Amino acid sequence: MNRCIRIQRLAPQDRERWQALFYRHQQQSRRRRLLALKALWDGESMAGVCRSQGVQRKTLEKWLDSYLDGGFDALLAPQRRPRPQALNPQRRKVLRYILLHKTPADYGIDSYQWTAAHVQGLLVKKWGLPLSANRLYEIFDELGLSHQRAHRDYGPAQPAERAGFVEALEKKPPRPTPAPPS
Repeated sequence: MNRCIRIQRLAPQDRERWQALFYRHQQQSRRRRLLALKALWDGESMAGVCRSQGVQRKTLEKWLDSYLDGGFDALLAPQRRPRPQALNPQRRKVLRYILLHKTPADYGIDSYQWTAAHVQGLLVKKWGLPLSANRLYEIFDELGLSHQRAHRDYGPAQPAERAGFVEALEKKPPRPTPAPPS
């Protein structure tokens, strides 16, 4: 059966709910879907609805199919648009290697700890990819990395300096004082 005919048959029972949903949903994208549905209920052609709502016929057909399959809930569900990954798998491997085996100081950053801000700067400098800190944390999770790899912000220890420092800190037993001569 024709889409438009099926939709017009549902019109009488759904008009009150349509009005309530139109007032409840303030987002323009959802209201456009509702207005397109109402226009079809009122007998407007699909071409006319496409022109008035500024959408392509395929988009309108998708909206109508979702309404026919799942009602208003499916029609008003948030639309997800798949986006291509900015950080392809090869770059992810390189980023993981850098985070695990290099320090920010190796890339001219005045720090020995990777932070989201440092990684953002590195990605822009290396590949021209501006990613948000939230997206970076998601990528760290996907790569199996913690958000805090280290809590220090100083260079690698020098063994000789460290030994001298530890020796100075060690508590040494007090030397016995010689007994006074009797």
